[in-house]
Amino acid sequence: MQADHALYSYHYLYKISDNPAFIHKMIALFINSVTEYTSDLQQLQETKVLHDLKRTIHKLKPSVLSMEVKGAKEIILKLEGLGEWDEEVEELVGRLKKIFQEIKPGMEEDLKQLGV
Repeated sequence: MQADHALYSYHYLYKISDNPAFIHKMIALFINSVTEYTSDLQQLQETKVLHDLKRTIHKLKPSVLSMEVKGAKEIILKLEGLGEWDEEVEELVGRLKKIFQEIKPGMEEDLKQLGV
């Protein structure tokens, strides 16, 4: 399995450990988190509670950074700085959900390749 992909990277994971079981566990946890966060973001788009969005962003930020998800860091930083739910927030949340939906199948395939 390669460490770098077009949309994400495991470079950081391999930097802190070359143990395949650890890498597998971290990817699996991230996939589960992405599923949960995508659902949370969908619900937040309906309720439009910025405080709850910022709480969710705060929870997902470390995982996104460790997996070096392309484009997500910039979106998270923008969302952290916004003060009201508006069209920009709506568009950024939509983009973040799309990124998560795009990377999930690739990461699931990576887990199969690791075969731990």
